[in-house]
Amino acid sequence: MERFELAVGAVKSAGAALRLSHLEDGDVQFKTGYKDLVTYWDRRTEQMLRGEILSAFPDDMVVGEEYPPSGGGGVLWYIDPIDGTTNFVNQHRNYAISVGCWEGETPLFGLVLDVEREALYWAKPSEGAWRNGERLHVTRHRDIHDMLMTTPGVQYTFLAQHEWHESMRRLARAVRGVRCLGSVALELCELAAGEADLFVTLRSSPWDHNAARIIVTEAGGVVYDIAGGDLPLDAKTTVLALNSPEMLPVVQEIML
Repeated sequence: MERFELAVGAVKSAGAALRLSHLEDGDVQFKTGYKDLVTYWDRRTEQMLRGEILSAFPDDMVVGEEYPPSGGGGVLWYIDPIDGTTNFVNQHRNYAISVGCWEGETPLFGLVLDVEREALYWAKPSEGAWRNGERLHVTRHRDIHDMLMTTPGVQYTFLAQHEWHESMRRLARAVRGVRCLGSVALELCELAAGEADLFVTLRSSPWDHNAARIIVTEAGGVVYDIAGGDLPLDAKTTVLALNSPEMLPVVQEIML
């Protein structure tokens, strides 16, 4: 079985289990505080995905949110068992399973499953971006005043003090509207699907974006760090995604 086929099957199986899941007493725990959650189902889902991947491809390496990296080191898998854990806990919707597969700096494929909607976003290099059987493409908006921006952390992005605070306020005033879903992977997929034009997050980990960034680029978009530099593959970072490289200098003029 090829890696992509295995990943699709594993992600769909994990999604089916999550749709039937129920949180019991003690299933939700705090990591660094009451806004930073982990659940029994985060850990169980990651264990399942790791097990299937490494059983089939023991020389690969898996980098996930809940456990230290494991396996070999040839092909790297970046997995987020539940991207949007707060949504999973409070809404039981708007959360995703994210799996990105890379060989060195070369993307092999990205998968993001919107679990409750059973919408599978996926992309391979030169094969386009897809949601189930629908081909995806970013919007053609080029006027910043026509654009819809998404950001997964409104409280931190606009209320906390950080080096980009005033820049984000200026950008928010320039665009038509700002929306927050609370999932890096799903919001990047919204951009790929033409449902948003611009995405910014000030805090993202490799497992949050390394699947969806493939989907965005295959849909015609571009992904940078917030300063317009190359997005690192293996480090925590800011993320700026746009529907066109033409919009980067426009956004930078507003922010920098």
